[in-house]
Amino acid sequence: MFVALVLAGCDSGTPAAQDPAAAPPAVIVAPVELKDVTEERTFTGRIEAIDKVQIRARVPGFLKKREFEEGAMIEKGQLLFEIERDLYEIAVAQAEANLSNAQATLTLAKQTYDRTATLAKRDTASKASLDTAQAQLTESRAAVKAQEAALQAATLNLSYTRITAPIDGRIGRTAYSVGNLVSVDSDPLVTLVAQDPMYVTFPVPQKLLLEVRKEGRGRDSVTVQLRLADGSTYEHQGQIRFVDVEATSSTDSVTVRASIPNPDGLLVDQQLVSVAVVRKQPERRLVVSQSAILLDQQGPYVLAVGDDNKVTIQRITTGDQRGPLIVVTSGLAENDRVIVSGHQKVRPGVVVAPSQASNADTPAAPKSE
Repeated sequence: MFVALVLAGCDSGTPAAQDPAAAPPAVIVAPVELKDVTEERTFTGRIEAIDKVQIRARVPGFLKKREFEEGAMIEKGQLLFEIERDLYEIAVAQAEANLSNAQATLTLAKQTYDRTATLAKRDTASKASLDTAQAQLTESRAAVKAQEAALQAATLNLSYTRITAPIDGRIGRTAYSVGNLVSVDSDPLVTLVAQDPMYVTFPVPQKLLLEVRKEGRGRDSVTVQLRLADGSTYEHQGQIRFVDVEATSSTDSVTVRASIPNPDGLLVDQQLVSVAVVRKQPERRLVVSQSAILLDQQGPYVLAVGDDNKVTIQRITTGDQRGPLIVVTSGLAENDRVIVSGHQKVRPGVVVAPSQASNADTPAAPKSE
């Protein structure tokens, strides 16, 4: 919580007597201030691709071409691989011939049925011959439909010999070389990963999520910022898109997912990042310089200087740290004066000679967002 905690050398018991003739010890004090503070929570997250496709062969055959460079950006519909097409082109031609034959048979069957029906009306053809002609016509129609389906299947298999990209993205390392035999049972030929935008997923403790929900804050009240492995802050901000409907039993946390732009490709699938969830609207909170805060077995406290310049101990409850400042949730009021330098010179009950801290004495407060 604190960047630095000064161990107290002060005795919280009976105040030490002060020599009336001695000059009051000089200390530097700073006021407790009410400032706009942007709430921020930090988690460890992982980058995930929104779309990740394993490219597989849909028909067996030998790889004839590979039409991409590994690691390159690929556009949807771009040709990736080509499987030898000869056998599939032959299958299409044979299916077309079978369909033509079935259509000719259907034409003959229809003509036969029409003639037989005419003769049956004149009582020159038997009912049995008419039934036979009707059956042959139905059978021929079914044969045409079967051959049409066979042609569609052969044409579809032929189209599968050209393997194209289903999405835009960056392509990985290929698992097969030209000349290798592949089939539907083969391992993926290559993986294609969408690049922009990306997801970042991170676990949020159930306790914190309950606090947020009780306050009535929705996902639109915060933004997501990333800190990369080199310590830099990622320039684009993200938005929370999904909160899981169940908690992880081992950690009692809920997985949260945000989307974040990735136009320059800096984010990579499965990359580990630090995720800062930042509230959009700042809150007015009491803050004090971290150099004013001391710690003993009872917890954090400050040495306050009253209007009579006498030192007293003030037990406080602290919140989050914001740069060089610490949020104080209880124990102090606005404009209370606290010692930020010279603690070792004083004891509770001692009268001091306070001087106001300058910008050089205490760190500046961070800018409100």
